[in-house]
Amino acid sequence: MIRKILIFAIVFPSFLPLWAEKPKYQYFGKAYDLSTGKYIYSDNHKEYYNNGKHTHSDIVYKDAEGKVFGTKHIEFDKNSEVPTFKTEDFRDGYTEGADVRGKSVRLFSKRKKEDPLAERTYTPKGPAVMDGGFDYFVRNNWETLAKGERMSFHFLAPIQLDDYKFAAEKIRDGEWKGRPALYLRLEVDNFILKQVVKPFLLVYDVQTRRILQFDGLSNINDENGKSLKVKIVYDYPKEVLEP
Repeated sequence: MIRKILIFAIVFPSFLPLWAEKPKYQYFGKAYDLSTGKYIYSDNHKEYYNNGKHTHSDIVYKDAEGKVFGTKHIEFDKNSEVPTFKTEDFRDGYTEGADVRGKSVRLFSKRKKEDPLAERTYTPKGPAVMDGGFDYFVRNNWETLAKGERMSFHFLAPIQLDDYKFAAEKIRDGEWKGRPALYLRLEVDNFILKQVVKPFLLVYDVQTRRILQFDGLSNINDENGKSLKVKIVYDYPKEVLEP
């Protein structure tokens, strides 16, 4: 048996770190319908670190009954604000993601499993943000946002194979379940599109700069393929909120 493992390690050495790899942090968010308050799904996060740096995360999506219906793999090690990632919804085959190579980004997506994969490679204008990289944008610009300054950036949307101008700014300082919190608004920085896409509300913990709540359009779709409007409340273990 040991001999077989050694042979496997020589031929496929990259598999061994995967066996030994364990997440440093695990937590989840519960998504509720923004209008009715009905519980819809959860996103279950595993964060992996190397030498103290968050390198990547794996996210599993489960419906209200606990059945897995989708996954996301996201890599922060090369560019925390514009990460490489791939999201898959097993129910209808919805797929979106991006491969980041230096300043170049390959966006790809399809809405249904039978659709061909659409893709586009280009160099987005800076500053640029994509998917879960928004959390790092907030952390990296915390002092500026906390002072109340409005910050604009290009938000990459793989499903549209394009990017859109967005802006983030502070709504207020406050509390969230007894913890000091920073309340932010994220909105399209375009007068016409602003009439169609409502702003997102985001609440961040002041001590850890972790997201506590998200209100707005989800990256998860309903049975008709349209983005759900949700409130996501995050639940962290003690070691995350009290490092």
